[in-house]
Amino acid sequence: MKTSTPNQHLLALINYLALLPLVYFIPELIAPFIGANKLLHVAIAVALIVPVISYVVMPVAVKLLSRNDAQ
Repeated sequence: MKTSTPNQHLLALINYLALLPLVYFIPELIAPFIGANKLLHVAIAVALIVPVISYVVMPVAVKLLSRNDAQ
């Protein structure tokens, strides 16, 4: 059985929509714990956001979209 990957444009849209709230809220949530160091602030925010997108959001989206394509 051959599985097809979902449309790249649709994956890009899902990625964008998933990143919006994460990029908006995570930096503000971690700010009180980090202090004034901007580089550390950005590094920690990115270190939290990238795994959430890579290991949670995109695999679920690909699985759901692949299941819909098979039907």
